Amino acid sequence: MDSRYEDLKGKTVLVTGGAGGIGGACAEAFARQGAGVIIAGRNEERLQAMIHGLQVSYGDRFRSVACDIATDSGRERLFKDLPPLDVLVNNAGINIPRPFTENRPEDFDAVFNINVRALYFVTQTVVRRMIEDKRPGRIVNVSSQAGLIGLPLRTVYCASKHAVEGFTKSLAVDLKGKGINVNNVAPTFVETELTRKALSNKDFRDYVQGEVLLEELPKTRDIANAVLFLSSAASRFITGATLTVDAGWTAH
Repeated sequence: MDSRYEDLKGKTVLVTGGAGGIGGACAEAFARQGAGVIIAGRNEERLQAMIHGLQVSYGDRFRSVACDIATDSGRERLFKDLPPLDVLVNNAGINIPRPFTENRPEDFDAVFNINVRALYFVTQTVVRRMIEDKRPGRIVNVSSQAGLIGLPLRTVYCASKHAVEGFTKSLAVDLKGKGINVNNVAPTFVETELTRKALSNKDFRDYVQGEVLLEELPKTRDIANAVLFLSSAASRFITGATLTVDAGWTAH
């Protein structure tokens, strides 16, 4: 346990897209701090494997909900019998890289349904409950450097992540005086299931390495550490902000 984040012990955290990658790293980071973690995702087998690993390492403070948060019925399933939450980590997201002229309406809808619509309405339900319970809390959106800059073949993805940036700032304003902090973590490319195929392409890997200012790309644990910080009392005077974990990409 990191003493900087000892206030997270005993808290209840919901991580969407928590069955692996950045979401899985976040779930484990909270588990190390003594928090109870609920992970949501679409693949029940992967969710169960993640929960089993957490229980073996950290005890019986974890549960999963298999659901598609892009649908109304999936969100209803998620929030059925859910305990009061202290932290929401909106990590679920997808990308469908295509040239602008080749994007189809179904590509646009798929990306915005997860990256924007699902995030919006999951957050709405959590915030409503926090306010009703007079419960302070933290909302952390795992956005992307794509919410701050333009990237090739990613007009839809960049548009969705720019939307998350605006949502975060506006929600922080709406929640003035409610004791609920709202922030973003904006990673660069991190090797996960979502990015592995692209990063295995030498030309794309060289492009990425040419844009960052450090020798290595961040790992999932580096993103999880930023999420942990914004979920804890260590960041109590930060709201409506974006913490970039981009190895310097957006600095130039």
